[in-house]
Amino acid sequence: MRYPAALLALTFLAFLLAACGGGSGGTNGTPTAAPPITIALGTTAPAATVEPTAPPEVVVPNTGPAAEIVLPEGFTAYVIASDFLRTSTIALGPDGELYVSERHGNVYREEDANGDGIFEKNNLFADGFDDITGLLVAPDGAVLVSSTGKVTLLRDTDGDGVADQRSEIVSDLPTGRHQNNGLVLGTDGKIYLTLGSTCDDCVEDDERSATILQMNPDGSELRVYATGLRNPYDLVFDSQGRLWATDNGSDIPCETIDELDFIVDGGDYGWPYGEDGCDPYQDGIPPAADLGLHTAATGVTFYEAAHFPAQYQGNLFATVWGSFFAEPDPYDRVLLAIAIEEVPGGQPAGAVEEFASGFLHPIDLLVDRDGTLLVLDYGGDDPEERTGKLYRIIYTGE
Repeated sequence: MRYPAALLALTFLAFLLAACGGGSGGTNGTPTAAPPITIALGTTAPAATVEPTAPPEVVVPNTGPAAEIVLPEGFTAYVIASDFLRTSTIALGPDGELYVSERHGNVYREEDANGDGIFEKNNLFADGFDDITGLLVAPDGAVLVSSTGKVTLLRDTDGDGVADQRSEIVSDLPTGRHQNNGLVLGTDGKIYLTLGSTCDDCVEDDERSATILQMNPDGSELRVYATGLRNPYDLVFDSQGRLWATDNGSDIPCETIDELDFIVDGGDYGWPYGEDGCDPYQDGIPPAADLGLHTAATGVTFYEAAHFPAQYQGNLFATVWGSFFAEPDPYDRVLLAIAIEEVPGGQPAGAVEEFASGFLHPIDLLVDRDGTLLVLDYGGDDPEERTGKLYRIIYTGE
């Protein structure tokens, strides 16, 4: 769950952290508390002093294509990491380092020692979390973990690849049927966090439930940024600094569609619906796109790289996890491409098409520095098939 690096320089000069003291302890010990994050705001350097950086060369993984993944002509998928249990989210660091979480507690830092395009080792970075559903890597390399009811900041201060400092920057968030999920760093230096409802269809007691929250990077000044979202799962900024989120619709008896929502400050997106026949188009701000019924839309990312053909540049991509108990309609366990359509005098909309299929339960994705697309698969429904995989989608033109 990634923020566009090019946008970050627009509104702040540096991501400054307090000096790190010596500390001991690792993932199995008692980590030391991390100092709070602070931000220094200021003007950016003149454009003339900024040297453009060419994207890294695309490395075709030294393995055969993933035959199970069906893609448009010219694209190929490769498995580049595996042996996870119920993977949940991925995040990219400022120097290209990749982090993968397992839902039930572990965060790994991936290692490709020989540069062949395959991560041959999952290095345990931190553990001990309950239901991880969001990761964010700050510009200085600190890792933020969204898990049940809290956001935790991790640092590896001695460079050994293991988090030795951790602190909860947000705690005691309302949870129940859903919890806090994805998080993203905005161009304003604020962190945005999705928080699902505690129920399927009810009036919440806590105003923070079923919202998108905004806060400082140290967790202070937490406030409701947008409301009326039943289970917003992930969010991303586009190249114009506009915020988008996936939102999961209600189950029985209401049964409403999953949504792509264009998020604005103070916006109310209508949940719970109820009085007008459970119609998200009649309450609050209507969705920008219909992502289907019971599809469980999860990760979302914005594509602005040059590696994919022009028709996909400026698109959003979203993963559709599927459902355990209902028949998803019309999208089931696929990767969606969503073209952003500008609407004169109105909010932008999304034109949705299926881009890739053959996954067990795709749950998260991001655009790597080389412009390829990384897609994380949670695994299958059978407990013996819950081995997660990480795919890289490359445009080969063949």
